[in-house]
Amino acid sequence: MADRIRVTADELRLKNFRAFANARLSLSDLTFLVGRNGAGKSSLLDAIDFLREATSTSLENAIDRRGGVNKVRRAAPGRDRRPPLGLAIVMRLLFAGGMCRTAIYGFELQGDPNNHHSHLRECLKIFGGGAGSFDRKDEVFEPTINAYVSPPSGNLVLPLAGRADELWAAVLETVRNLRAYEFSPAHIAAVPEIGERTTLARDGANAGDVLKSIEGSDDHRWIVSRLGAITAGIVDVRAEALLGRRVLRFVQRAAGGDLQLDASQVSQGTLRGLGILLALRQRPSPSVLLVDEVENSVHPSALAVLVDAALASCQQTRVVLTSHSPELLGHPAVRGDRVRVIEWREGTSHIFRLSQATEEAVNEIDTVGWMLSSNALWTGPEPESGGEDLFALDDSVG
Repeated sequence: MADRIRVTADELRLKNFRAFANARLSLSDLTFLVGRNGAGKSSLLDAIDFLREATSTSLENAIDRRGGVNKVRRAAPGRDRRPPLGLAIVMRLLFAGGMCRTAIYGFELQGDPNNHHSHLRECLKIFGGGAGSFDRKDEVFEPTINAYVSPPSGNLVLPLAGRADELWAAVLETVRNLRAYEFSPAHIAAVPEIGERTTLARDGANAGDVLKSIEGSDDHRWIVSRLGAITAGIVDVRAEALLGRRVLRFVQRAAGGDLQLDASQVSQGTLRGLGILLALRQRPSPSVLLVDEVENSVHPSALAVLVDAALASCQQTRVVLTSHSPELLGHPAVRGDRVRVIEWREGTSHIFRLSQATEEAVNEIDTVGWMLSSNALWTGPEPESGGEDLFALDDSVG
């Protein structure tokens, strides 16, 4: 990203994506997502992955990997069975000198890209000074700056436009740095071939490569200290090479000397904790980092360590944690304004904030975790949603 432009993601918008008809996820520095099984949390993870893949590889590949557009687009009743599918991200752009602008980037696909009746719209809109905006409709590209870019048929123009303008490059990097995780201790414990990737895979399978890239750094020491708080006695974790494969090696202090353990000899909670800590400190830092069901395989006493780690990382990364653990949601960092509730109602997923009264009632005793276990986590009357225009910005935003 250009040093002169800092981008912060503020909101994710979904239009007819999987079970979401018209929804937006507003992001705090640290956001907690709560919802029953099947409410739509996995769809939010996939929306983040879809945006990243569409700009990193191609829109066509992102659609094909999911079995075609009709596997992704919300099934709608009635005559309009193929409503427009759209995703967008709202950002704040901080320029050198302190000037701040709000922007939205996204795309909307109508019809089926496998036939000749599909239409693609892609927009980058800047509020409070439109220099750097563009509006693309199929093959027509209309920028507000002097830049010639030819839109590729059926694919996004931003990856090409990023070469022509510093602002566009910063937006592209922000979208490409979206990250969503469903960690698998079994995949983290596997011994994969050595790779060159420094970006952590969704399941954590390349944890050794990512760890190797930061070994000896302050981030490495930061991870080790917190891993030792999760699993008693852990004083080091390293990535070693063995016959062309990457092996994780843990060092645990014990009576009589240190134990050298490989990943198959430590607990699933230790491996999952390592994955989450690596995700928080990988390079480059994610623009948005979503971790699903943080509490899986992790002892309740260790959850506070992971929430504290997320809180310590959220100045450079928007962190989103999904959970239905009363222990995790009882952490002091889980304020009412940081909580979003996902609910599935009458065939559609919705995102809610807590009601104002519930938000104000959260305290050291009546925590969000206590309210969840007491069935007292009341939401606001209306879900968080956008207007008909996916790319519209609220005029009050500046």
